[in-house]
Amino acid sequence: MRKKALACVLMSCMISVTYADALASVATTIQLEPYMGSTLTMRAEVNGHEGLFQFDTGGGESIISSDFAKTIGCTPWGRVTGFRMTGERLDFQRCDDLQFKTAGAILKAPTVGVLDIMGMLPKGAPHLDGSLGLDIFAGRTITFDESGKTLTIESVDSFKDRIRNAKEVPIRLVRDAEGVALTVDVAVPTSHGMAWMEMDSGNGGGVLVIAKYLADQFHLDPNKKDPQSTKFEIAGGIPVEGQAITLDLIKDGNIGARFFRKWVLTVDLASGRAWLLRRACPADSTHQASQRLACQTPA
Repeated sequence: MRKKALACVLMSCMISVTYADALASVATTIQLEPYMGSTLTMRAEVNGHEGLFQFDTGGGESIISSDFAKTIGCTPWGRVTGFRMTGERLDFQRCDDLQFKTAGAILKAPTVGVLDIMGMLPKGAPHLDGSLGLDIFAGRTITFDESGKTLTIESVDSFKDRIRNAKEVPIRLVRDAEGVALTVDVAVPTSHGMAWMEMDSGNGGGVLVIAKYLADQFHLDPNKKDPQSTKFEIAGGIPVEGQAITLDLIKDGNIGARFFRKWVLTVDLASGRAWLLRRACPADSTHQASQRLACQTPA
């Protein structure tokens, strides 16, 4: 019995250390800016040069453009290989040991891909210097509030306040590209078992994406190309409802930016735990009608 009690004490200490390592001494809030009406960007400085980057929880590995790499004095080298959720292979060079400075925080990136993001965006899209993902926040606890347009690096005190009324949900931390990339998959129960769907703020298209091999679990026709209505729950009873498309994927599915307009995500990127808190619909008339509508419509 004494051994069991000692083991519990030791486990408690281990958990405390994990959270201490993941939390900053002072919370830092990074202001995000809207981009093309569907996703968000953040400004950060590298080697004294400011850039504008998309913030993308589903991006995997952070990337910078070749022009920005030249500006900051990096000569790209080597190769990183990644895959889009459709299985498309991407090969690109890399820059190592970069530091992104924003809102007083220093975010270290052991490896950053060099890829011209503008070539992947619609013609005439506003200029971006790259895309920053969860990899530069590895080991930290962060909160993403899409509607509030903030990204917070949590402290011990702010974290306690943040999750007080939030619902913990099971997740997996996914480290593709030989451990360089970092994304979060959330558990979605089905009649046959647990599906795992990527939480992707960069998917601003307004639709859920479901793998064709799971279409029947979500009452979808895998042969239909047009969006279809679906409704399901994230483990823990978090409702997800909206239009979905089915594609040949190398993962179970993708929950995009529309979901984040109603739910605030807090994720401990050290221990692999996450919490969701439903955002209250703004009643103040100063809020834009589009923001109120996004809150009131299904996720």
